[in-house]
Amino acid sequence: MFEYMPSEWFWGLSLLLPYLFFELFWKTKKRPTISFPQLELLKKAAGRNSFWKYLFICIRVLIFILLIFSLARPRLAHKRQEIQGKGIDIMLALDFSGSMQAVDFKPTNRLEAAKKVAAEFIEKRHNDRIGLIKFAENAYTQCPLTLDYNILMNILEEIEINQEANGTAIGLGLATAVARLKDSQAKSKVIILITDGRNNTGEIAPETAAELAATYNIKVYPVGVGSKGLVNFPFQVGNRTQYRRVKIELDMETLNMIAAQTGTKKASLATNTKQLEAIIEMINKMEKSELKIKNYYDYQELFFYFLAAALLLLILELILRTIYKLEMP
Repeated sequence: MFEYMPSEWFWGLSLLLPYLFFELFWKTKKRPTISFPQLELLKKAAGRNSFWKYLFICIRVLIFILLIFSLARPRLAHKRQEIQGKGIDIMLALDFSGSMQAVDFKPTNRLEAAKKVAAEFIEKRHNDRIGLIKFAENAYTQCPLTLDYNILMNILEEIEINQEANGTAIGLGLATAVARLKDSQAKSKVIILITDGRNNTGEIAPETAAELAATYNIKVYPVGVGSKGLVNFPFQVGNRTQYRRVKIELDMETLNMIAAQTGTKKASLATNTKQLEAIIEMINKMEKSELKIKNYYDYQELFFYFLAAALLLLILELILRTIYKLEMP
């Protein structure tokens, strides 16, 4: 960013510019006329003399302008930011078991709808560390807590349904997210748990995982996804995909228990994409970072460059005047 700090000298000399132009250009045009018998010789001498005359005038004007700008103290400002306060550490725990293939979140399945909404949530966060856990019959840390949202978004995009999973380990997925947050020094520690099933496998029960989260002051926002009753579910028959109506059990009672034990009161249920978007947006508004950003500026003074240029022009004028005197008869 370019700045200048004009002083009284700057404004005073600026007002002298019109007078300088008048003195140097206008008055030089007024010359007394004399008769001269050899007119052609006079024209040649006058032409050469006019070139040098206007060249010296231009140099003087440039020197004067450069001096004015140097008095204005031009400078470059380099902006720096200092962030004070603590952000929020957030772990996204995403169910990628086979049941997330159900196609009731039109125009796509539950997993793709959850990924889309999670990506929108990430884009709205600033200066918060976010990580990603995926779970089916086992739980995996896909991305530890990070501020590099581009890497996180790429990892999220690559998550696919686990076709070979034989169950959903909600407790293990939650416990893995807790393990990633327990040592955090953030102002607030949050887990967003998205699932469409019930805990039917894994070494850790949801109740135990919820107790661990509460011990480390970690808030858990459980989000159940899925329509009630029968839903379209894809089956591979030879080279074709067929859809059949099936019922997928969603254990909202367990999710409500997790929410109550970790301080978020009640789990949320989304039966379509709009509801899921609204729930995630509500969480986004509830969990706000308390950050103060102070701006600082480092200044690089530029007046020296204008003074140096004026000095060089002055030296150039002296050299040219010497040459001019040598050339003139």
